[in-house]
Parts: sequence; C-alpha cells; structure tokens
Amino acid sequence: MIVQHFFAAGPGLQTVAKKDKWKFSRRSFLMASGAAVAAGAASNFLLAGCQPDVEEPVVDDPPDEPPVDVAFELKSVEPEITATKFNFCGICSANCGMIVDVADDKAWRIRGNPACQVAEGHLCVKGYSALKDLYDPDRLKHPMKRTNPEKGPGVDPGWVKIDWDEAFELTAEAFNQAIEEGGPQALGFFSRGHDWMNRLRDAIGTPNHIQHHSTCFTTYTAVWRAAVGTGNRPFMLDVGRAKYLLSFGWDQPSKAKNMSAREYVKAVSNGAKVVYVDPRLTITGSLGGEWIPIKPGTDLAFMLAMIRTIINEELYDQDFVDNNTTGLEQLRDAVQDYTPEWASEITEVPAETIERVAREFATTKPALIPNHKRDAGGPNYQNSWRVAFCTVILNSLVGAMDREGGQIIGRTASMPGFNDVFPPPDFPELATTERVDGFEKHPIIGPTRRGDFSTFPEAQLAGEPYRLKAALFRKHNVLAFPNAPRFVEALKTMDFVAVVDVWPSEMVQMADVVFPEPYYLETSGFGDRVYHAFYPQLALREPVVDPLYDTRGYGGVITGLANAMGYGEYFEGVSGGTFNDERLKALGSSWEELQNSENGMWSDEKPFQGREEWGTESGKIELYSPVLENNNYDPLPYWEPKKAEPTDEYPFYMIISRPPMHKMSQTQNNELMMQAQGTNKLIINAEAAANLGIEDGDEVVVESQANQVTLQAEVIQGIRPDCVCVEHGFGHWSRELTVAFNQGANEGDLIPTLTVEEMVNSKCPGAGSQMQDFCVNVYKA
Repeated sequence: MIVQHFFAAGPGLQTVAKKDKWKFSRRSFLMASGAAVAAGAASNFLLAGCQPDVEEPVVDDPPDEPPVDVAFELKSVEPEITATKFNFCGICSANCGMIVDVADDKAWRIRGNPACQVAEGHLCVKGYSALKDLYDPDRLKHPMKRTNPEKGPGVDPGWVKIDWDEAFELTAEAFNQAIEEGGPQALGFFSRGHDWMNRLRDAIGTPNHIQHHSTCFTTYTAVWRAAVGTGNRPFMLDVGRAKYLLSFGWDQPSKAKNMSAREYVKAVSNGAKVVYVDPRLTITGSLGGEWIPIKPGTDLAFMLAMIRTIINEELYDQDFVDNNTTGLEQLRDAVQDYTPEWASEITEVPAETIERVAREFATTKPALIPNHKRDAGGPNYQNSWRVAFCTVILNSLVGAMDREGGQIIGRTASMPGFNDVFPPPDFPELATTERVDGFEKHPIIGPTRRGDFSTFPEAQLAGEPYRLKAALFRKHNVLAFPNAPRFVEALKTMDFVAVVDVWPSEMVQMADVVFPEPYYLETSGFGDRVYHAFYPQLALREPVVDPLYDTRGYGGVITGLANAMGYGEYFEGVSGGTFNDERLKALGSSWEELQNSENGMWSDEKPFQGREEWGTESGKIELYSPVLENNNYDPLPYWEPKKAEPTDEYPFYMIISRPPMHKMSQTQNNELMMQAQGTNKLIINAEAAANLGIEDGDEVVVESQANQVTLQAEVIQGIRPDCVCVEHGFGHWSRELTVAFNQGANEGDLIPTLTVEEMVNSKCPGAGSQMQDFCVNVYKA
C-alpha cells in the first residue's frame, strides 16, 4: 500500500511511498474480517486478532492452502437440536437478524439470518459470542437495595435482595419526594428513548431526559436536520457498490461492524480504490491502498480545499446538483480562499495530494465519503460539525446522496406510534423548559431531547440552574461519561439513584435500588432494519430460552414504577402484545403472522429508487443552510480550528478508538471477548516512544488536564509521532464484574467536561462533546 508519510518530513514536506508496519495483505485481512464478521456458522468463536505478530512482506498471491475460519468450538459433538428460534442482536444498533439453535432447553448456537438485509446470514464476533453473555454467572438475578450510604469506586454497596413490590415502593417514594421538593424537573431519566419511559417522563412533566448521543453523533444529526431535512442522520451506506471510498476516520470495518465490514471487503474485492485519511493506520486503512496521516482535527481544511477544487474545475455532478441542491453559488464564493496550498499548511498533507484526491473523488463513479458516528464528523472536536456539513456537501457534489454506491436514507416501515395505539390522558405542561444540562439552548438539536453527557456533571455539581434530586438510569454506564470521576461526584449529589441493567456495572454500584433486566435473547418483539434497508423489513425476536432469573423488561419496570408513583392511568390498557399487533396490522400483517414466519422476517421488497425530494423548505439539499443561519449558526462550513493544540505540558494529540471485539464498555465481562482482547494500551509511535525512553510493554502514565491513567505501551509505526491512542471500554472498577474488573484503564477519565456556557459558546449546532479536543502528556510510570 502507499503510505503518504508527511509528518516526519520536516520543513519541505515530502511524499514517500513505503510499506507500513502492519504489513496487512488482502488475504490476511479477509481472514480476520471473515472471523470478525461471519466466518462459518459456529457461534462459539474467537477473533484471533487484527494484525500479525511478526512483520512479513505484503503479498496478494493465492495462499498455498484455503483460508480457514479463525474459530473454535467449545463443544466437539453437536447435540440434538430441539428448537430453532428467530431473534435479532441487541448488542449494537445494527440489530442483525439471528437464528438460534436450542438443545435441551439451552441456547447452543447462534447464526446470522440469511433473510435479514443487515446480517445476510452473518454476524460479527460480538453477536456470535452472545451466548457467553446470556449465561454469564455475574448477571443481575433479582431486585436489590443498597444498605451502605457511602458511594464510589471501591465501596461495597451492601446489597440486600428484595422483591419487586419493595423495589417499586422504595423508588416511587424517593421519586415522588424529589418531585415534591424540587418540582418535576428534579427527576431525570438517563436512557435511550423508549415508548414506556417516554410516557412516564411526559406524565411527570420533567424536561430532563438525557441520552449519550452528544458523545456519539449529534454533530451529524444537526447538519442533516438543517441541510437535508431529515429528523435524524441516516446510518446506511451502500459501500459495496462504491468505486471510490474516501474515509475521513470512518473505521467501521476495523471495528467489526457487520454490514460495514462485509460491504467494505466486497468493494475492495471489486476493485474500489480506498483513500484513508486518519492520523492512525487501522485495518480499514491497511487494505485500502493509500493512507494519508493527516494532522488531527484538520480534516475540515482538507475538505474545504476539495470543495474548492471540485467546484472551480466543474467536476461536480451537474445533473444531481442542479436538480437536488441549492446554494452552489454561495458555496463557490465562500471557498475561494481555501486553496490546496492553504490546506496543506494546516493539515501537513501536500497540496498536490489534496488536489489529486479531489479530482479522483469527483471523477470516479460512484464515489462516497462513508461516515457513521465518531469519525471526523462525529463529536470529536469543536469544528467537527463543520466536517459533518462538508461530508454532506461533498457527497452531494458527486451525486452520492441516496443513490446506489452512496449514502442511503433507509427505507423503513411506516407504522403507528405508541401514542397512536394507546392514546394517553392529557399530559401536564412541562414544569420548565430549562434543563439541567442546557440542551434546550441548542435550537436545532434541542428538540430531539438527546441530552448532553459532557455538560451534565458540571451543571449538577454547581446546582445551576438546579440539581436533579433523583434519577433513573438504563444502559448508560459511568464509563460512558467524559471525566467519569467527575460524573461520580455529580451522582453523589443526588438523593436517590435507581438503575435498570443486565450486569452489575459501575452505574449499578452507584444505585440505591437495582432493577434486573432480561438479556435480549430472553425477550420478544420485532425491530426495523435501519442500518441496511433498501426496502422495509422487520425482524422477529422470539425468546430463545425462558428467563433465567427474576427479571422484568424495561416496559414492565416503567409500568410498575408508574403504578407505584400514582401515574397508573397513563398505562391502562397498554401491553406489548397489543402494541406489536396494532403496528403490524397497519402493514397488512399481524403479530401472529410474524411469529409464524418461515424466515423470521416481514418484508416489503421493492426496487430501490433514489429520492428526488428532500425534507427542507426548498425541497432540496441546502448547501447553504437558511436553517443554520436563522438559528445564529454559520450557514456554510467556514474554516475553524480545533480547540486544543500541543504544549510543553501536554505535547501529544489524543485519539480514542474502539476495538472490534467489544461494544463500548458493555462486553468486557464476556470471557470470549476478553480472550480476544483483555485490556487496552497506550498506542504510541516508535519514534516518539524512543525519544521518551519507552519500550513496548512498559507501564506509562497518560495525563490530561482532567485526570491521569496508567497503561502498558504498545509501540507501532502506524500512528503519527505527535499522537497517542487509547481504545475505549476498559477500566471497570465494579468488583462484581469478575472478568472485566481492573483490566486496563478508562480513557474517558482523561476527557474534560464542559460547562453549559462553554458548550453554548462553542457555537456547535449539535452540542457535540468534543471527545478528542484535548492533549495529553505521556511518561514512564
């Protein structure tokens, strides 16, 4: 592959073609990806790793013998299969369709469902390993209450087993007391949106529903809402049919995202060119053909210069731009100062490389800038929302918006909502629109009620505008928050915390009452195919086994709380079965019909046709956004630098990544996944390590303005010398997670929090948490 090796060239920047350290051939990538994504039907399987231990030359010659699956069987003799169930994965939001074989009333094997558009018969390593989660002996088994009022890492909560009635009564009493003393706004919900929870929230009248999305993708969502007119940003990419993939930090194949890895291998196998722009070389980049190690947080300059080149040389798709966009002339005028030479000084990428990539991208059809969540347009830097805007603009200029080989707005089923099926009594007016995290101050993203993880701790600790007195948490762990120790201190200011979870997470350790939830393989329902939906399709979820413990689903927990708090009237006549049936009837089907489906799917297959109308007021993609302008944001993605730059005190840029074997901080108690990767390390360039006297495997301290953590060093060539990287998900301090406990460190401890004022002043319409906009120091422990 070609490594654009700019960062070590010194004053006259040079481009040097050389082999990278990771020496990753097409064959080795396909084998590793096959393992990570789908190799074979074996469910009990282990990813062997994503890079060889020994450096070898890059070769694409046919192997001497056929590749074998990187897998192993826990059982050598297949038992008699007594039942086969349909389900879909609940580990990530792709929700890949599954087929689960049952033997002797135990789930024995998981396979991908071939009828599912997302899975296409395959799963990723996390999905295949779900049986270890189901049968994890550390799972929460019954409701519990805390007896030790002290809270924090290393503190024994003094759990006492209680029944469900007591759990509801204790929580209802505390929640009602919070409301009586501080008003409805004194109660908060930290949870993804959920129909039952949303109703209780609205019945109470609290504005405080806080979700994780400010650390995930709100920068993209705000841009799509403003410039394209969608309620959310789409997550579907037709990578497999693209002929030119230009990645600005998009790294989903390396993270074993099922459909992304499969589609990426398909594209490369079909001859697509990949240009990977990222400070760090990953598996995605190693297969691609060209790696451009850009200076962190400067992708915006690269993209602005590309836009200028494409427009000035009239390389854009004139038919698509004329018929589907507005604002080209304003955009043309705005980018004239953004020359490739200007961008080169900022990005440390040669001007001729930027020009060449722009021309290749515009003239190779179909071309695509793939994007997902925490890539360059995600909430990483103060300027990331502008990168998200440039991504929409560039994909529009080459005609990749909702076209084959481009970024697709998934075709999903149109069904009635919860309030349509179960009309509620009138909800009270919100007690106040002022939220504890200040999210309402962002007029474009605020109506989504996503919430802001980065501002909550400081607002709660300061008591401005007020403090939450009590809160309910579900599947939002302590380790997900920027500066987790600071968040723990914020939690201590609450009078009462209730947690719904499957495992004894760090959030559970901070709880006063714990409600145990079943694992998804014990539940029922159906789900849309969102991440890869060329046509509407729903997947069936059947309980694979009876519940193993005394658990209740989230809807049941919410209903029990509502009844105990005096809000039972809002849930009269509400049931999951009725909800399923009424929604499916709107599609001409029924819950019974789906349950009897031969392939576990409801599908409305039809030919794909790209849309010609868009959701903005103009009916077109707005390259110049009146919505942004009318809400006091820049209507075009003008240049803005990232916030933090290296200093003598903090000389390294910080990069955060996520390993393919794990889902955030949720899977580190799965012993199969931990055999694949049992810890995280400080990834550092060999030259930088040598200058610090650091060798591979040394214990090192990583220090930011927020905190410090200690890790082992992993010394490589495939990262810029001015950068270090730590993978997310480790550093668990809950002793009840017997596999995950004390493995690695939580890089989130290093991320600075923000005040509400700081977030508002950053002028980011998506209120992104700026997860990498800080620098660190590294030294031997």
